[in-house]
Amino acid sequence: MMITTRLCFLRRLIPLLLVFFFTLASLTVEAFTGTYGINYGRIANNIPSPDKVVTLLRAAKIKNVRIYDADHSVLKAFSGTGLEIVISIPNEYLKDMSANEDRALNWVKQNVQPFLPETHICGIAIEGIYDPKTDLHYDNMLDAQIDAAYAALEDAGYKDMEVIVTETGWASRGDDNEKAATVNNAQTYNYNLRKRLAKKKGTPLRPKNVLKAYIFALFNENLKWGPTSERNYGLFKPDGSISYDIGFQGLQSSSACSPFSTIKEHGARGSYYYGHHISVAIVSAVTLLLFLQ
Repeated sequence: MMITTRLCFLRRLIPLLLVFFFTLASLTVEAFTGTYGINYGRIANNIPSPDKVVTLLRAAKIKNVRIYDADHSVLKAFSGTGLEIVISIPNEYLKDMSANEDRALNWVKQNVQPFLPETHICGIAIEGIYDPKTDLHYDNMLDAQIDAAYAALEDAGYKDMEVIVTETGWASRGDDNEKAATVNNAQTYNYNLRKRLAKKKGTPLRPKNVLKAYIFALFNENLKWGPTSERNYGLFKPDGSISYDIGFQGLQSSSACSPFSTIKEHGARGSYYYGHHISVAIVSAVTLLLFLQ
């Protein structure tokens, strides 16, 4: 995980983004329904259109979605669907927005207000914070990383903010030096993660705060740069069929294997949270404002 400590930056940006939540004040929009969400990346030229993605998400019964921008075609496709969507401010705009209130307000007016209330935009994702300070005992890295964020927030005076995992996943394929990126490992990690979220339990530091997460990712994105693993995090193939079986229904039938006995065997080891794609976000329980790194 990349570690950032941008408290001063966030404090400058919070007042600017609150206009978004004042816009939502009269609407009944939940920040997160249930415990399971997914990241919808689109760096690919062979994935379904946004309209078909809506159909896929409904078939899989996934209601929480996060995108990495505020693409208008996606926001229009999600209109009237009841899906809860978190949009993102691209990193290249953040520095400018923190120094210029008018530009931040204009961004909200152009990318948020025109789509409300038909599109359930429930959060804006920006950069966040992380501070590895805790004295509690952990048996997995996921809980430890989340509680480190809680500890950092409490030190900064934001004790009432809720932490949500905005990206966690496992690649099903990788380069020769990425031996852990296999279908079996990806299936084991994501299946057991789904079971963990279904328990609706908290972490050692915040046992009453139910763990919630957006899974990385919806599709394999064939145009992403970097190692092979970066293009193989998807739970679904471009045709809408499943990449491997963790209990979801795709748009089409699939030949993906379903070795649940193998999953249970590996899951018993208790090591399935050591995935290599985890980032943490902080969302205010009052304003529903998402921060992520």
